[in-house]
Amino acid sequence: MAEVKLEKTPCDRELIEKILAILEKHEKLLPQFLSDKHKLYDNKTLMAKLGVREKYLKKLRDNGYLGYSREGDKYWYTQEDVDRFLRRFHYEAFAVGDELPKQEGGGYV
Repeated sequence: MAEVKLEKTPCDRELIEKILAILEKHEKLLPQFLSDKHKLYDNKTLMAKLGVREKYLKKLRDNGYLGYSREGDKYWYTQEDVDRFLRRFHYEAFAVGDELPKQEGGGYV
């Protein structure tokens, strides 16, 4: 990591040191999340993946349907969180056969 010169007040120095500590922590954790199993999503990425809006994603979090991690005002979702949510609301097909009905004249027979 690049050397940072700290010549500000003690409060500024402490704040910068805390920020650097958080960055170092995230750099150490990053490799374990690079595989598909440990993929991480932020709000924007997960909204695009699920095709939902921010308000609905917040509702899923607030109602306990979707697990998440939070640091400050940033929300993170693991692939495991997303898979658990999708399994919980998955419904099996109820049709008896694999064959789709034939369409005739705009309706199904």
